[in-house]
Amino acid sequence: MGESGTGGRRTGRRVQRPGAPEADPTPQGQHGADAAVRASEDTDRAWGDGAGRNDERLRQDVPPHWGKTH
Repeated sequence: MGESGTGGRRTGRRVQRPGAPEADPTPQGQHGADAAVRASEDTDRAWGDGAGRNDERLRQDVPPHWGKTH
C-alpha cells in the first residue's frame, strides 16, 4: 500500500489554492504578524456591560502556562 514505484517514501500532496480575489493576502496571526486586532465593538461597554467587581481578580488569576501577557 502506498508504493510509488520508485521504492522511496511517499511525500504529502497538499493542494495549494489561491485565495478569494478580495481576500487579505496576509491574514492576521500568520507569518510573524502582530497579534489579532480586536474590534472596537468587542468590549464590555459596547455590549452594555460595566466592569464587574470580580474582573480584576479574573485578569490576574491566570494559569501559569499563559504567562503574564494576558
